[in-house]
Amino acid sequence: MTSEAIKDPAKPAKPYGSRPTRWIRPILLALLLVALDGQGIIALLLGVFLILVYLPRSLIARKFAGIRKERLIRLSIYLLAIAMVFGLRSFNTSLAKERADQIIAAADRFKAANGQYPERLDQLVPQFIPEIPARANLALWDSGFRYFSTPERHMLMYVAMPPFDRRTYTFETRQWGRLD
Repeated sequence: MTSEAIKDPAKPAKPYGSRPTRWIRPILLALLLVALDGQGIIALLLGVFLILVYLPRSLIARKFAGIRKERLIRLSIYLLAIAMVFGLRSFNTSLAKERADQIIAAADRFKAANGQYPERLDQLVPQFIPEIPARANLALWDSGFRYFSTPERHMLMYVAMPPFDRRTYTFETRQWGRLD
């Protein structure tokens, strides 16, 4: 055995989690969850696991009695991240709807002035809307608006929660729909 492998009995062992970097990993994992889980599926599954498995084990298991406080703090960090995922999801949904409503109102003003809906969204700028929002929401993935124009139908689309949940608005029927 080497001298590093033998513990010095005069030197007390550091308690679990006493290093100053002990919170970096849970915080980084929590931030990664917030950044990548736009739909909330991973957050939901993680939340169920934390509540049904991690919390009872932390509170009941004797082997975790010495580190119970740290485990509960870690649990709080993860639960806060889950709440942030769902809060961000709600914010993104309302932001995208608000921006879409601005485009719809501008297209309606265009139709009132010209007798028909525009063929492209850029025809609305600057007379009917200052600019077309580049993104529907704050998602990391594709979140831009798409406009489809045919002689009989005009439709606005955006991805509400990437990669699915494409919301559509048909101007002729004035109705919202979903593609998936």
